Amino acid sequence: MTSTEREGGLEKLIEPTIDDVLLPAVRTVVAVSGQLPTFDDVQAMLDVAQKASERGHFLPDEDDQLRATFSSYLGTRAALMTTLEELKPLVLNELKTGDTQRLDLFLVSFCIASMLMRSGKFLVDTARKDKVLWRKLDEPEPRLGIPRKQFTRIYESMRSVQNYMTFSTGVNFWNDNRDRFATLADDPTFGPVYELQLAEEPYIDTNLNEFAKNRIQYRAHSIRRRRKSALKKVSFAMFEASGRVIAELRNQWRRKRVTPGVQRKVKKLLQPGDVIITRHDDAASNLFLPGFWPHGALYIGTHDQRVALGVDMDEDRLARSRESDVLEARKDGVLFRQLADTLTVDAFVVIRPKLTAEEISNGLSQAFTHEGKKYDFEFDFRRSDRLVCTEIIYRAFHGVGEIQFELSKRAGRVCLSAEDLLDRAVDGTGFEVVAVYGESGNRFSTGETARQRLMESYRD
Repeated sequence: MTSTEREGGLEKLIEPTIDDVLLPAVRTVVAVSGQLPTFDDVQAMLDVAQKASERGHFLPDEDDQLRATFSSYLGTRAALMTTLEELKPLVLNELKTGDTQRLDLFLVSFCIASMLMRSGKFLVDTARKDKVLWRKLDEPEPRLGIPRKQFTRIYESMRSVQNYMTFSTGVNFWNDNRDRFATLADDPTFGPVYELQLAEEPYIDTNLNEFAKNRIQYRAHSIRRRRKSALKKVSFAMFEASGRVIAELRNQWRRKRVTPGVQRKVKKLLQPGDVIITRHDDAASNLFLPGFWPHGALYIGTHDQRVALGVDMDEDRLARSRESDVLEARKDGVLFRQLADTLTVDAFVVIRPKLTAEEISNGLSQAFTHEGKKYDFEFDFRRSDRLVCTEIIYRAFHGVGEIQFELSKRAGRVCLSAEDLLDRAVDGTGFEVVAVYGESGNRFSTGETARQRLMESYRD
């Protein structure tokens, strides 16, 4: 990076010296050295992944833990990669001129490369053998700014011939000049980097046979990934197209049985954290979604109620939600909506989680982080970058208080259906029935009467 200075009213470019780039690089290396994953970190991730593999998916808390760890690693990796790119032209210039006196420059660059190789190897060796973990790390996460296919990109870089040859050259130079590098051990600036490089030595591996074997494994992985990716894109496009059509198939001119008067009545009963399960009598989607009660939404309360609860929300979502009281996933995505819009239906049930005010606040805070995500027309609960309606409740309240959800397989996919939630309310396990309307005629019931009528509506 160049800077400018004025001389005689004119600006001239000032080329940075080696020290201008090198000293900030030292600070970066020392600062992030403790943030890269260690063997213990990888082992902990592997333990979580093993449990997820056994059940075929990550639980919401496991998902969040893994993604936070991966996001931290990606941030540290990006800082090191940027620093290495800034040092690269200086190193190449030294090599081109045949000047190898700046051992400090080589030391810092090689230390960064060693840290990147070691942490990348830990990650790749762990995840490439576990399909569930690999799929999760390749999944985008809008909440954390993680793009798709990040694991695959790291895997690719670790199997790059150019990267391997460049690193091998660095290893040879390090080995050939050990005594010279040792003179930097007591240097107040570069001594800490020298110690870091010594700590990286046990993990340095430039075995050509091992690299060749790993590259063949990557090529096989890449071929499988491309095939699956192409098939997944086609299948998702088909699901999305058909899902949008089905969602529109109902009589738009037929008046809904939930009148404005009924909406006002139930609004008096609603509290933040309540779950609203709804039904359209004439929706074509009723033919494809399980049960009499197919759809769910999360009542988030008014702005003032959320403030009183201490719900955590960023400024953008705070502004978008100010006039809304429901968080709901439909074909247009996970969005804040008006209660009147959500209740433009023929029947509904309100159930309430048995949680403290603080736990409700925690659940809503978690739910809000998913606002803005796209709708998942494949109904795949294993991924968290796209959500279906009941998945908002699943990811909001799983692990909060005494609530623990277990996904069940329906139509070949694991999910949490709206009636799975109602089962909990009817049985009093984590939820309770507040009100029901429209399940058989236009009657409104609350309390135990509502529970009995709800049970009759979908249980034989």
